[in-house]
Amino acid sequence: MNMEKEIKRFGNLCIKTQEELKVYLHRFLMSNGYKVVNEDGFLYAKGTLPYLVTAHMDTVHLKQCNRYSVHNYSGKHRIQSPVGIGGDDRCGIYMIVRMILDGYRPTVLFCEDEEIGSVGATKFTYTEYVDDLKELNYFIELDRANANDAVFYDCDNPKFTEFILDNSGYKKATGSFTDIVELSDATGIASVNFSCGYYNPHREKEYVIFEEMMDTIKMVEGLLDIKDCEQFEFIRVKRQFYPYEDYFWCKNYFGNEYDCYEKYSNYNSYNSMYDDEEVTVYLEVTFNDNIKCKENTAGFYGKSEEECFYNFFLSYPYACLNDVIDYNVY
Repeated sequence: MNMEKEIKRFGNLCIKTQEELKVYLHRFLMSNGYKVVNEDGFLYAKGTLPYLVTAHMDTVHLKQCNRYSVHNYSGKHRIQSPVGIGGDDRCGIYMIVRMILDGYRPTVLFCEDEEIGSVGATKFTYTEYVDDLKELNYFIELDRANANDAVFYDCDNPKFTEFILDNSGYKKATGSFTDIVELSDATGIASVNFSCGYYNPHREKEYVIFEEMMDTIKMVEGLLDIKDCEQFEFIRVKRQFYPYEDYFWCKNYFGNEYDCYEKYSNYNSYNSMYDDEEVTVYLEVTFNDNIKCKENTAGFYGKSEEECFYNFFLSYPYACLNDVIDYNVY
């Protein structure tokens, strides 16, 4: 494999806007024998292997990456950009592209707007195509930082966890939310998210270690090669609260200001906000419901306006601030 050529291929994916990337990926999938469904929020292509691989096309960075640099880092290639390279999740996009070029044909789902609440994945679950996924063995997302993490989110299937850890050599880690949470919940099929070799996600100092990305590609291809793999059920972990990462709320409500994540990091569970204090605020929100394709109005209680908006975005994760038409606080 020509390392310089592959790094350039990855870099070219990083400098595309989400819209440009979607056009490119549509053409790429078609040129590799897939029949592609191109709808608002996602690209979907049914494969010949009984697995789904998925990644998202957006990044959090406010400025579009238009140049990148490659440096030697302990004998490996470190790739970064002054405005954020967008490894979260252009790494996942590249890895799926590379696996297809290597001859693998899993079912593929490329989603839009994961960073503002898995908008594309949620839209996909409301289509007829979601039924195709119920026939697959399990789902693989490529949207995790670091080198060798395997994240299962709300999936509490010990047999699946053991299968993945034994066959990947990766370690079990925790995470908050990504597209497979929506997909597993809608289909009842287990899923896992693997590391992609990026670091400092959601920051301008984000960087990618190219060799670590390639290691995960090789590992996932090994999983796709396993014959006679059984189908694994999504068994939801038992707990009172189904958490979202505070980042999504802060990003939506405060317009991408990263310091809000630290400022409101104490909001780490829905229940803790109501333990000892009286609920005194009611928020009524009118917004464009992109799933139901109509205007919608909903009400939320909390101890402050901020907490009410937190509850709004928690309940409607596919909504963003631009969808809010009007609101009143009582």
